Amino acid sequence: MELDDFKRTWDEMGNQAKEKHNLNIKTFDKMSRTKYNANLNKILIPEVLGSMVCLGFSLFIVFNFDKLDAVSFEISGVMAILLFILLPAISLFSIQQLYKSADISKSYAATLKDFAIQKIMFCKLQKLNFTLSYLLLVTVLIISTRLFGRNEITDSRYFFIISFGFGYVVLFSFSKWVFKKHNHTIRQTEDLLNELAT
Repeated sequence: MELDDFKRTWDEMGNQAKEKHNLNIKTFDKMSRTKYNANLNKILIPEVLGSMVCLGFSLFIVFNFDKLDAVSFEISGVMAILLFILLPAISLFSIQQLYKSADISKSYAATLKDFAIQKIMFCKLQKLNFTLSYLLLVTVLIISTRLFGRNEITDSRYFFIISFGFGYVVLFSFSKWVFKKHNHTIRQTEDLLNELAT
């Protein structure tokens, strides 16, 4: 009888330890997922806000398309609308892939490999976005002379030189700053995944 009691007690202790271990793994995975998502939200939230601004500008151009009174302005307007839609789509797609890459149910090695692949893809797509932004700058400058009305400033032959030069410097500085911030956040997220692997 004592042997049966001892065996039952031993089994109960083993089951409690197993349940506690499973609970700790689930809690750890949930905390890891929360930290991972919090890191990526540092990229996602500004990108979503920027996407809303881009869509707002594209709607502004659509509603004022009748002011573009020549074929060259209409072509520039269509290109600007497409770029204002394409740039956020590329950006949000690349971020979505980063979110998908951290599947904690997979092995750590597979998760790290997926994240590394998506990190490279994210950086390439961000560079593509920055390059397309310069084309967007040109198209916006061209159509701005019609959208905001012709005046002494927009009719000046120096308008494009000054505005493009200023726009280029601002866009270059902003792109460099954003890319640096994104890379820092991606590195932090990758470090988190590496910590989980150890």
